[in-house]
Amino acid sequence: MRRFLSKTNHARPRFFWLQFSPFPPQFMPSMRKVLDKITLNHTEQQIKAVLVDFCAQYNAALQNKDTRENHEKLELRITGGWVRDKLLGDESNDLDIAINTLSGEDFATQLMRWAHLTGRNLGANASSLHTIKKNPEKLKHLETCTTKLFGLDVDFVNLRSELYTADSRVPVIEYGTAEEDAMRRDATLNALFYNINEDIIEDFTGRGLADLEAGVLRTPLPPLQTFLDDPLRVLRLVRFACRFNFTIEPDTLDAMKDAQMKETLIHKISRERVGVELHKILVGANVPYGLRLINHVNLTDCIFDAGAHTQPIQHANEKLVLDEIEFAKELVNKMVDESTQHYTNFLDSVQNTPLLAGLANEVFASPILRKLLWLSLVLHPYGAINVKIHAKKLSDVNYVEVILKEGLRFGKTEYENGTRIAQAIAENDFLSSYFKAPQSAKRSDIGLFMRHFGDYFNVSLVAIAFNDFLAHIAPTELHTEVQPASMGDIDLTEANEALGQYEALLHAIKELGLENVKDTKPIIDGKLISKALQRKPGPWMRDIASEVMRWQLDNPQGSADECLEFIREKCSESS
Repeated sequence: MRRFLSKTNHARPRFFWLQFSPFPPQFMPSMRKVLDKITLNHTEQQIKAVLVDFCAQYNAALQNKDTRENHEKLELRITGGWVRDKLLGDESNDLDIAINTLSGEDFATQLMRWAHLTGRNLGANASSLHTIKKNPEKLKHLETCTTKLFGLDVDFVNLRSELYTADSRVPVIEYGTAEEDAMRRDATLNALFYNINEDIIEDFTGRGLADLEAGVLRTPLPPLQTFLDDPLRVLRLVRFACRFNFTIEPDTLDAMKDAQMKETLIHKISRERVGVELHKILVGANVPYGLRLINHVNLTDCIFDAGAHTQPIQHANEKLVLDEIEFAKELVNKMVDESTQHYTNFLDSVQNTPLLAGLANEVFASPILRKLLWLSLVLHPYGAINVKIHAKKLSDVNYVEVILKEGLRFGKTEYENGTRIAQAIAENDFLSSYFKAPQSAKRSDIGLFMRHFGDYFNVSLVAIAFNDFLAHIAPTELHTEVQPASMGDIDLTEANEALGQYEALLHAIKELGLENVKDTKPIIDGKLISKALQRKPGPWMRDIASEVMRWQLDNPQGSADECLEFIREKCSESS
């Protein structure tokens, strides 16, 4: 065990510069400084003072109760990401405190009782305790008690060890030592503890501080064992690699490719948990690196799958549809490689088109829009595939929607808009026609195309343009390495010309005054239409409403009466 002793109340911080293996531009790590001590902010100092005082009282009472026995002292350790982030100079609100002799609920209950009896202030709402019970069937192994101390959420949990059997991924949980607790964590640099009582940093794996200094992710135990125990750790390491621009140690990276681990990830881990980890990767600042890592370890197809609907889809659809899905899987893998390797080329080239650059900068600066772009871009090979999810249901569902809604359990914003954008990339009907003869397009053609995407037109256009950019790059050899060498000079002439077409479209939108077309309200409503045509409201009005908007966009100065007259003529022609 390596113990890194450093008091928080004195000594000037010492810095370590992280060293990394070479990256191409899109994966270039920023140099990070590692502190040699943890500095507590005011709230953390208050929390520490209370906890240290309580432990002192508890230990004294325990010793006085029976002086003949050598009782283990109550010790508290802050674990995990908080320690890592503090050493990197970042603030963290993720305060997890591990206890050596009590459960989280027992400790928190006794702490509250002591504070009440002694009149010790714990801040607002500190009396409320919430215990999250273990749920081993979903690989939620820990019973955690959460409360507020001085306004900050704090999780209390006992130190633990885990024992897995050969035929089950459900562990037997027992009280453990600090070293056992550290060794079962996902990475050595996440296994660093801050001992509150002793005011020291503890590195029980013997590698955590060195790996943090070197920017290397490695598992405390043999990596395959670690991943088979909980395959979600693979995605967690990918997330940490993206967040901190760290590398993954070679043996650990190889173990992430294991076929048995992949099967366990598919069948034993809830799709919600997979979706949560993927979400954190996709809203981060280094999405290309994350997607590339996922592709490198051959997990793209099992992460972007239909979840519980996988087998029903196999039984409910014809072979032709299933063959299309299998073919599209290969295209998805290829799209990940192409888009991540040419990402910086796209960003560089788009700066030559000011209006499109404005949209792109807005999209890539927004975590949610960035997530939508990458989802729709990567999954667009599925965009033209509709499937039955049940043999008895006649209606089809787009396969992208199934992946986002059921396979990843994402919300409505993601699965509705992600599907809509992926379909637009796959089909690209309007824009391909528009670019051939832009002068023949009506104002309504452009306006209705924009309204189709609602609030997400900007990210839609950037995603479509990005895909078009990739399609116009002269064929190059793609690299399978996570950190590929320089691809050399690439001919981007045609790709840049393609972006020029999107710039011209944005100029046309501006000249036609369509920038806010999504907010345009119909000049006449359903009641007025129904009264004018003397017909009861019904499904027939949907098509009429579309015609109203088209007429309105083509006649921006037109009146409601003129629009009504147009609708009357339209209806008389069709009757």
